[in-house]
Amino acid sequence: MAKVKFGGMVADARGKLDGVVYSKNQYGAYVRNKVSPVQPQTARQTLVRERLATLSKNYATVLTDAQRAAWSAFAKINPSVDIFGQPQAMTGIGAYCRLGAIILNTGAAAPLATPPADLQVSGLIGCTVAAAAGAGTLGIVFGVSPLAAGEELYIYATQGFSAGRQFFKPALRFIGCSPGAQVTPYAAGPQYVAKFGAMIAGTAIGVLVMVVNVANGALSPGIFNRVVVAA
Repeated sequence: MAKVKFGGMVADARGKLDGVVYSKNQYGAYVRNKVSPVQPQTARQTLVRERLATLSKNYATVLTDAQRAAWSAFAKINPSVDIFGQPQAMTGIGAYCRLGAIILNTGAAAPLATPPADLQVSGLIGCTVAAAAGAGTLGIVFGVSPLAAGEELYIYATQGFSAGRQFFKPALRFIGCSPGAQVTPYAAGPQYVAKFGAMIAGTAIGVLVMVVNVANGALSPGIFNRVVVAA
């Protein structure tokens, strides 16, 4: 389903409609034909789907009526932000699954049964990334260091592309988290290689870094880096 933002006529449009995709990048709005990607059924893709199915089932069959009511109330006062940057109210199950998936990504054993009291999380005040193919390194230098107790780096990256590429957002994939209370710099090379394989010198990759509060599932605004992999 495509989302359309009306101005005098149409100010913006996003999403899919009748085989057409509406989107925008740094050069402005664009329209393209929809292409259905091949479903690779990777281990990560399977894990994400299994987690969503489990979280949805838990919401319906494990949580109590009181807990579901609490999640519905939490969702109303903690809206998500849509593709236009506008706040959108979530459902109780949507809020439960969203925070639950984030918390499980950190390696926690179980999601929250009741909503958190707040969504407090520290923000990054700076983040730079360097990559080298020979040593297989992906170094993330960030502030403030160390992170607070119970907070971790939450990292997305892309596979390597031609150095001329500038637009990376659709290709970002979650690669993992740092340990809690991490000090700068953080070496994410092993996580990158485990996800995408060896880096290739001269290619460009995108890296998006956030901070996650493991206790409540809150994510800070991310800082994006485009990096050309050194030899």
